[in-house]
Formats: sequence, structure tokens, C-alpha cells
Amino acid sequence: MSAILSVWHSLLLQTVVKSSSHRSAATGRLRNDGERLSPFACLKRATPTEMENLNQDYQLDSSPRKMNLAHEVYRNEVGKAQTFQAVKKAEVSIACNDFNSSEPLPPLGNPDFLHAATEMVLGKSSPAQAVGRVVGIQTKNSIDALALAAQFLRQKTTRDVCLLARPCNPIYWQIFKEAGFNCQRYQYYSDARGELNIYGLVADLMTSPDGAVVVLDACSQHPTGQDPSVDEWKLLFHIVKCKKMLPLIHLDSPGLASGDPNEDAWPVRFFSDCGIDVLCAQSFVKNFGLYNETVGHLMVVLSNVAQVHAFRGQFESMLLDKNAECSSVHASRIVAKILTDEKLRSEWCQTLKDMHQRVSRMRGEIRKKLSELKTPGNWQNLVKQNGYHLYWNPSRSQIRQLKDRHIYVPSSGRMNLTSVSPTNLDSLAAALNDVMQATKGDVSSDNYFVADKFNTQYFHSV
Repeated sequence: MSAILSVWHSLLLQTVVKSSSHRSAATGRLRNDGERLSPFACLKRATPTEMENLNQDYQLDSSPRKMNLAHEVYRNEVGKAQTFQAVKKAEVSIACNDFNSSEPLPPLGNPDFLHAATEMVLGKSSPAQAVGRVVGIQTKNSIDALALAAQFLRQKTTRDVCLLARPCNPIYWQIFKEAGFNCQRYQYYSDARGELNIYGLVADLMTSPDGAVVVLDACSQHPTGQDPSVDEWKLLFHIVKCKKMLPLIHLDSPGLASGDPNEDAWPVRFFSDCGIDVLCAQSFVKNFGLYNETVGHLMVVLSNVAQVHAFRGQFESMLLDKNAECSSVHASRIVAKILTDEKLRSEWCQTLKDMHQRVSRMRGEIRKKLSELKTPGNWQNLVKQNGYHLYWNPSRSQIRQLKDRHIYVPSSGRMNLTSVSPTNLDSLAAALNDVMQATKGDVSSDNYFVADKFNTQYFHSV
């Protein structure tokens, strides 16, 4: 009897051990199968951009003296995004309008917005608009307009060479490379003098391939803030015309460069009135404070009115194939309302003028402070820059030292002046002076306006 019990006990133990091992193996297989079958198991953490890292470091900084100069938003005196009274009034008017339709927009966008945006750039007496040589496309912003233009030109035409400024907004390079263009550079900025290099610009355009697409900033050139004079623009036009180039002009937030939207749009208007084909990518984000309800405009002025119907049809076809949707209907109505209402437009223009004057005063104060401190560098040229950014060239060491002083600046050196106020101006000037004095003997900081490295940084621009 005892022998039988012993055998039974032994068999029971073996069964328990086998069952446990089977359960363990099954659990392991389930875990491995789950990891293998999960659609997200292969995902890796995305590498944060420079701007994301800067914003995170700024948020974690507990110093009351911290300054974030690395953003694109125009901020008012209290550090909030600029609001426009004209926009608020337009929103009320639109909300009370019972005739606004909820029907989907046409493929090219809100007709009222397209007409108002075109008229703002070309003027009411534009010959091109009078004879119907203009086609407008509503976009999400000016960068979206550039991307659409690049895709259309590469897919629908034989243009395959694109000329970009050195330096330029790095997203330009990305857009046209991805569209399939052979991207080439032309000189734009003099590192030694800290100003527009018109001689190098003319020489490079003259030796560039005929028929190339040339991308130009109409105002407040990104990143340098240096713009050609009227006579220099006329010279550039003659080169473009003689070389049979196709100008694609980026008009980013007209009114924030000079305080006058008409003045900022003059280069586009001049090219158009001269009777050549020209494309213009326009933004209504920063100059209307529409950061959440973004809207842009791609305007195409054709030299031959007979080509308008075919061009519009091809563009509508491309948009339908891409299932592309227009940007905010609400934002397009706001812009159209302000541009077509005399009182609202006057109020909007006055706000732009006030914003520009505030930035100009701050730019002059910074130059004055740095001059008084005898800070090394070519700071006198800062007042020649347009827009609300200040452009200089810090080394990596200088960027780190500024960060140690709770001042956050992108590697490009393009600093947002709207984050500077009378309360922190002295701190910024003192920090810049200390850093420049400490590194004035470094080889890397001998030239304070080296800008070519800007093209290696992806910087989002609305």
C-alpha cells in the first residue's frame, strides 16, 4: 500500500512540474507573440527638434530672468500673442451674418478671400487682374503655398532647377528637394559687412541656368532681415527676365517688415506689372494674429491670358488627386472682411504700424546699449534689418553661455525681438556683451555674421 502511494505521489509531482513549465512557456510565447504582433512594437521615440528642446529647457528653467527668443509668434508688451481689434470686430460681424453658407468651398478656396488677397498685393488698378491673368489658391499658410507651387511646377512643367538664397529659410531647401528639383544656391548676404551682397547676388543669377525657378523673399528676408532697395529689385527683375527665369516670391506677413502692407508687397506688384509670369506665396498668420485659424494664398500671375483656363484646370485636378483641403473657412472670411471693409482695414493697418514702430524702437535700443558697452561685433547694421527678428551669428560656445544666463537663442542666431521689453533689455545687452567679450579671441567668433550654417537647421515658419 505504501509503495502504491509513493508511486502516485511521484507521478503527481511530475504532472505539476510539467504543467508549470508549460504555463511558463506559453506565457513567454504569448509575450513574444504580443510584442511581434503589436502594430506599435517597432516604434521608436522621435528625435526632438532644436526648437522642441529649447522650449522644453525654457519651461524647466525656474529663473525669473529667463528669456525665450527662439519662437515665431509676435508677442505684445505683456508677453502674450498679439491680438488685433480689427480681427475681433470682423469675427463678431461674421458670426452675426445669417447669409454665410456652410457649403464646402470650391477646390481653389473662398472666392471672396482670393479676390481680396490678390487685390491687397496687386492693387485695385492692377492690369493683370483687370484682364483676368491672375489665379488664386487658398492654402493653410505661405509654406503650404510654396509646397503646392513646387509640386505643381515639377509635375506639370519642365522646370527642374531651383535657385535658393544663401542663407535662406531651411524649409525652402526641404520643400524643393522633396518636390524633385535640382536646388542651387545664389549669394545673398555679406558675412563680413553684415548686409546684402548685391554684387554676389547679381553675379550668381547671371551665371545660373536659363529658365530656372528663383525663390525670393519680398520683405524681411529669412533669416537675415536684409532686403534689396527699389533700384536693386529693378536690377534683379531685368536679370530674371533676360534669363527667362520663373520668380516665386515669398510674401510673409506683409506689414510687419515696414509697417505698411503696400510697401512690403511692392516687389510682387512690380514684377506683375512688368508682364512676366510670377508666383507669390502669401501668409495671413502673423500679420492678423491668426495662429490657430491659419490661412495663406498662392497667387499666380500669367503673362498670357489664354493660358489661365488650362492652368486653373490643371491645378484643380492636382488638388483633387491629392485630396487637398483648403485652410480655415473662418480665417479666410476674417481676412476678406478686414481687407474689404474700409474702417476695419484702416484699423488693421494702424495696428501693423504700431507693431513695427515698437520693434524698431527696441532694435535701436539694443544697438545703443551694445554700443555703450563697446560690445565686439558689427552691431551698427542691426537697424538695417527688417521684420521683428534680430539676426546675428553666435558660435556654439556663445549659445551655451547665453543659455547659462537663462537666455534661449536658436543656433541660427535669429532672435525674436518681441520677447524683449524695457524690463529685460539691460539683462539681454549685458549677457550679449559678457559672452562676446569672453569669446572675442576665438577663431569661431571672428566673424559675427556667418549664416551658411542656417541651412542645416529645420525651422518651422507659419
